[in-house]
Amino acid sequence: MSFRIKIISLILSVGLIPYIVIMVYSGNILRDKYYDNTHQEMQTQLFLNVERIDQYLTTLKRDMFFISRLDVMNDIFSKDVDRRIANLLEEKKRELKLDGNFHLIDKSGKILASSDAKMLFNATKITPFFSVDIKSPFDESIIGTLVLEFSLKNITNFFENSKDRHYYIILDKAKTLYKTDSFKHEIHVSKHLKSKQNIEIVLEQNQDVFLNLLKKYENWFVVTFVIGAFVIGIIALFFINRLIKPIIELSSVVEEITKKQDYSYQVKVYSNDEIGKLSSSFNKMIVGMSNILDKLKMEAKNRENLVEERAKNEMLEQLSTKLSRYLSPQVYESIFSGDQDVTLTSKRKKLTIFFSDIVNFTDTTDTMESEDLSELLNDYLNEMTIIALKYGATVDKYMGDSIMLFFGDPHSNGIKEDAVACVNMALSMRSRMNILHEKWREKGFSKLFQVRIGIHTGYCTVGNFGSKDRLEYTIIGSSVNLASRIETSANSDEILISEETKLLVSDNFVCKEVNGIIPKGLKRPIALYQVDSNLVKKDMKVLDIQKNGFKLSCNIQTLSLKDKDILREELSSLIKKL
Repeated sequence: MSFRIKIISLILSVGLIPYIVIMVYSGNILRDKYYDNTHQEMQTQLFLNVERIDQYLTTLKRDMFFISRLDVMNDIFSKDVDRRIANLLEEKKRELKLDGNFHLIDKSGKILASSDAKMLFNATKITPFFSVDIKSPFDESIIGTLVLEFSLKNITNFFENSKDRHYYIILDKAKTLYKTDSFKHEIHVSKHLKSKQNIEIVLEQNQDVFLNLLKKYENWFVVTFVIGAFVIGIIALFFINRLIKPIIELSSVVEEITKKQDYSYQVKVYSNDEIGKLSSSFNKMIVGMSNILDKLKMEAKNRENLVEERAKNEMLEQLSTKLSRYLSPQVYESIFSGDQDVTLTSKRKKLTIFFSDIVNFTDTTDTMESEDLSELLNDYLNEMTIIALKYGATVDKYMGDSIMLFFGDPHSNGIKEDAVACVNMALSMRSRMNILHEKWREKGFSKLFQVRIGIHTGYCTVGNFGSKDRLEYTIIGSSVNLASRIETSANSDEILISEETKLLVSDNFVCKEVNGIIPKGLKRPIALYQVDSNLVKKDMKVLDIQKNGFKLSCNIQTLSLKDKDILREELSSLIKKL
């Protein structure tokens, strides 16, 4: 592709892409605004109609209550029912223009008076819309019932259907009444009656009207886009011809110099703009090129020496990378940054110590092939180490199936923050074990590792121990031994912490006291606490719930916004099923 075509393509792209984006964005805004306005207008219209219907039904119920308290209704008690009650009910029916009848029913279910004379003295079972009890003036006992047999057609009098907008009624969330043919595409809103919650009024709008408007907009957009693109193209070609001529000449001169290695060529300067300055600078560059070539020859030998030195540095860097795998990242960084000397030194510091091991590991080794055991153990140690480094733990050592970590040295975020990070790490490890179990089962391993964890916070001696020729960065002291004892006292999948650690993390985790232990050298037992992951405080980041028939493991810190939305939908669906 030639330079000219590239420039034309670039300028057209720069001009057209913002134009297209603005047009599409504006179109989407107009479409969404029209849809929102239509939806809001429909809601307002439906709300007003529903309010009118509710007022009508409230008035109707109030009239029935008034009729039930008239003295003439006491004739039910004396069973001296004459034509007055029937006339009253017929007049009320005509007044309200009801499509339905009022019935006066005694205790036995017999119709004593009605706005429909054919219903008198029948025991016909009717479906009441509203009913009001008629009480005795003597003892307030119920002597009869005034019932309205109401047709939902009365409600449709409030509807004003049009060609593009229809009302219909849904009864008891299932039965659809008075519905005309549905639109192919529709927008609909709905609202329940306050006085009759089992009746839902729905308003539908034909969306084809909106789609036709959108189609007109699309046609207008295409025409506008073509005109705009044509105008932008004409303007672009005009400026490209003025811009590209000196650049093409400059390219030709460079090509001649490259072929002939002749630095006597000069470029003609057409203007004082940036292109003209570029041509002038190029001419000056050609003049100095010969001098630069001489200097380059002198520097060639120096570069050879530099390459040799760089090769040595790369070899040392590779060696350093290999050695880093035998050290904790924090220790490695502090040594190579110069913050820590490789000498026999130590210091007293308050740390949070972590121990974990695999329950009944010895029995497992007797029943597994060495290759399978190595694969599982290395996979387990690798996954646990990744989690430990993520939370900032210093990896002290691996002792077969056991892992020893600590927080607080060589870097610390504070004693409390280190303890919280350690417990969070332990919960993440236990959660990760559930995933590893599924992975190992898929590979055909039936003997799965069960891990127990112990955590303690206390003063330790931390530093370099060993000889002048062989050092090990580690921690020693009674707190280390106590942390190990706590870990051996834990059950499978259990996280035990000492009281010192519990006091630091109690604001973040729910801890449940369990039976204590008597460490070697002490006479009294110490209190131990189990981190109860089935109970979560508001600022807790790790969730691990296990019940009969249910298991949930979740590290909230690692979830993206999209993952949280998906998880929220799944949990909502589960709650509905439960």
